[in-house]
Amino acid sequence: MRIQEVIKAKGNRVITVPEDTTLKEATKIMEAHRIGALVVLVPDGRLKGVVSEREIVSALARCGEGALALQVRELTMLAGPVVAPTDSISSAMEIMTERRVRHLPVVQQQTVVGVISIGDTVKARLSEKITENLVLQEIARWPRSATA
Repeated sequence: MRIQEVIKAKGNRVITVPEDTTLKEATKIMEAHRIGALVVLVPDGRLKGVVSEREIVSALARCGEGALALQVRELTMLAGPVVAPTDSISSAMEIMTERRVRHLPVVQQQTVVGVISIGDTVKARLSEKITENLVLQEIARWPRSATA
């Protein structure tokens, strides 16, 4: 299964913020949209990276309440991993595991066209395995020919 199939099923809505958004504003946006990460853009609209709950919690642990005044640019992973719509779900899962990230921007021709989460990849792989299992069960029910 390809990432474009996941994006098609879940939708390609991407919640973005400019890099000067404060953590306080970012947390409110994340809560309002019930999401765990935001795509951060530089002024010309290109991808800067992703800021997630993990980076926010880490900043709060280091800086206390003062972290809420920080701008997301200060926490955003530069040159973080991205995937293309034509990449496989398996390759996205591998990147997430190796880089220890839970969200990946989906980029096509330098434009963010979606975001996938670890939950999206697990759901897609589970769906693949269920379908594969059903096909194998159906094949097992086929009558065997006497000449075979």
